[in-house]
Amino acid sequence: MRLACKEDQTLVVDILSRAFKANPSANWVVKQDADIDQRIKTLCAYSFKTAFLRNGVFISDNEKGVALCYRYNSRKEGLKDYWNQLILTFNAIGVSRILKILKRESYTKSKRPASGDFLYFWFFGVDPDFQDGNAARDLKEYIFNLSEKENLPIYLETSVEKNKRVYLKFGFEIYHTWKLEEQGLELYFMRKEPFK
Repeated sequence: MRLACKEDQTLVVDILSRAFKANPSANWVVKQDADIDQRIKTLCAYSFKTAFLRNGVFISDNEKGVALCYRYNSRKEGLKDYWNQLILTFNAIGVSRILKILKRESYTKSKRPASGDFLYFWFFGVDPDFQDGNAARDLKEYIFNLSEKENLPIYLETSVEKNKRVYLKFGFEIYHTWKLEEQGLELYFMRKEPFK
């Protein structure tokens, strides 16, 4: 496992965009049209840049898995963040949908601890053509060890039932659920305390 460098953006975006192609929550965020594949790549590039600025992009040793996980509120938003948000809005979300996205993001943030003293496990993806489990296991172990070393809980959200079951198996608990009627999804808010 290694911390990503700036030159890893293409690798990370490729893995995440292919892994999230069928993710209902990621697909809801981006505008649904003929350019959806490029819009998902733009979302993944935004995610890479945001996590990279917070030293939170990790790549498995075999370069088949990626985790975006960082200490929440470790860095105040700056010009680079605002610029990345503009690119995301115009190239992935669409201006007409921005209020819906902001409302969802505001609600989601309101359910996380106000102190910001936790690890935020934002994205996790493994190359769909390479599902041997080593990449996922290595990244999981690294994130869990980081949680224990820093004595910080891990928080995440998922709308994928299969992922929810995996996280529960690894010691996460559901602390809140949100039924997203318009999207036909249920969002699970999950956390894992260190040493569990």
